[in-house]
Amino acid sequence: MIEWRVCEIYKFIFHLIVKIFTFLMLHYQNTTENKMSFYPPEVTEETKKTFNFPLVELHVHFDGSIRIETIWDLIQKKHIEIEGVHNIVDLRDILTTHKPDDLAGVLRAFDVFLPIVRGDLEAIERIAYEMVEDQAKNNVCYFEARYSPQFFSDKTEYDLPLPSNYGPRKEITCEQIVEAANRGFKRAEADFGVVVRSILCCIRGFEKWAEEVLELVIKYQNDGVVAMDVAGSSGGADEKYSHQVTEVFQKAHELGIPTTAHAGESGTYKEVKNVVENLKVQRVGHGYHILDDEDTYKKIALHDRIHLEACPYSSIMTGSCDKVWQNHPTKRWSEDDANFSLSTDDPTCFGNSMQSDLLIAKDYIGLSIHQVWKCQLNAIESCFLSEEDRNIREKLIAMIKEAEPK
Repeated sequence: MIEWRVCEIYKFIFHLIVKIFTFLMLHYQNTTENKMSFYPPEVTEETKKTFNFPLVELHVHFDGSIRIETIWDLIQKKHIEIEGVHNIVDLRDILTTHKPDDLAGVLRAFDVFLPIVRGDLEAIERIAYEMVEDQAKNNVCYFEARYSPQFFSDKTEYDLPLPSNYGPRKEITCEQIVEAANRGFKRAEADFGVVVRSILCCIRGFEKWAEEVLELVIKYQNDGVVAMDVAGSSGGADEKYSHQVTEVFQKAHELGIPTTAHAGESGTYKEVKNVVENLKVQRVGHGYHILDDEDTYKKIALHDRIHLEACPYSSIMTGSCDKVWQNHPTKRWSEDDANFSLSTDDPTCFGNSMQSDLLIAKDYIGLSIHQVWKCQLNAIESCFLSEEDRNIREKLIAMIKEAEPK
């Protein structure tokens, strides 16, 4: 009897050791094979030789692409005090995350740096110019910068926070914001040869702005603005859609205005289904959780070929995807030849770039060079360039096809 119990104890200890060993091996795999340091991989000259074809980025936030150095420069010039920030290193630490977090947690960084540029037309033009310059350094030939004009405005009616020493509001309008951004984009387009267009965003939690966003898209659709989006804020990132937003998107559809929407990032496949069926979008921002329902995935992604805007590094930082890179949705999408692209989302918050996200796709997730190239072709073929810009689109498509890896 005693021998039997001793034997059972040994068996229990053995199984416990096996479980501990398995856990440690999985942890080791996640931190070595998957390189799960959660820092973007280093981009070198060799990286740029690897991805030696023109890049296209469809999902990048203008307000999430401000250089940390520029924010620090504006803080100093405006004598703005931010608790815990005494130098640019402190600033980078509070704005940039390299550990998996919830989406709302990442978006709270915007509450720190957006007030610094709010109502400042000179700064907005500057960051637009610098954004294009940074894209040129990453071999991007075309990108669409999305943003909420209201978030950049200091108008009293929007009642958004400003630095304590701001003084009287200048009552800068959304029209002035769009025009300042356009000036920066156009100057940089001429200087760096990168084609850039804008997408204006409705914001969940601020549904009363939706009608104005559509009016702005209509007003500037022949002047750099090509589409409309709906995104989240730190107070509204749950991907629920009010009737105001739905009605505005349906109106945009009737007017022939292209649309995309954040869905399937923090929300489920049902949000993806909703934006396609009810908001009538042509593209879906993120869309990872479409894989939670096989029928929805096959219908929307494979049969209807709705374009999915994937952001690999962002998807881990926001807690949207499994932290094991090989399980990333883009792996399945590539295997099925789904219509998707790769983007950065918010470089200010993540410290990433197009080149670093392509490295993640290749070295961590396991996409081939050709599959990464195919994402560029998918992107330019699904971009929102207008019919008037057909010649530009055809030229960019030809450039990318000519650079196809052999």
